[in-house]
Amino acid sequence: MAIPFERLGWLFVRWGHRVYPKWARPALEQWLDRLPPGSRVIDLGGGTGVLTNWALSRRGDLEYMVVDVAPGMMAHVPAGVNKLVASAEELPFADASIDAVMMGEALHHFTNSDRALQEITRVLRPGGRLWVYDFDPASGVGRWVYWGEKLLGEPASFYRPGELAARLGELGFEAEYECRKGQYVLTATRLA
Repeated sequence: MAIPFERLGWLFVRWGHRVYPKWARPALEQWLDRLPPGSRVIDLGGGTGVLTNWALSRRGDLEYMVVDVAPGMMAHVPAGVNKLVASAEELPFADASIDAVMMGEALHHFTNSDRALQEITRVLRPGGRLWVYDFDPASGVGRWVYWGEKLLGEPASFYRPGELAARLGELGFEAEYECRKGQYVLTATRLA
């Protein structure tokens, strides 16, 4: 039994923003402020578009696209935002065609999170930026989320923040992160 995301859009659109700690939104806004006008931004595993909503309120001059495998979630994406049903492991974008990717509590849900990271690397242009919010499975609330998702049959492919930064380093990124009480924000820039 996995979480039935396809049927839970109504729940996530009302309550999904509450999973983010108060410090995550300013971290996203700071990341957005560094993007050039007109940047193409993917909200990967974006569900109902919580991050895109926040991003639009900060930077309306960027081109956003919510990408998710669950059309039932994306039915709640804000009007006027591009959306695409696609897998993170097989992104339908040309090499080096995207300026930025943001993921909020999504990476650990992907069937093959390492393959998703390789796809992100492929589609991001050199200098492209990545923003990740997720849970540290070894500490704080992250430990509870990890075990809860395992019990629900989710992939629960959680990275510890240092592990994710190291993996991204192997893929040609420079990464840094902030972790608080088992939750973290990681930002990275593709170097080559």
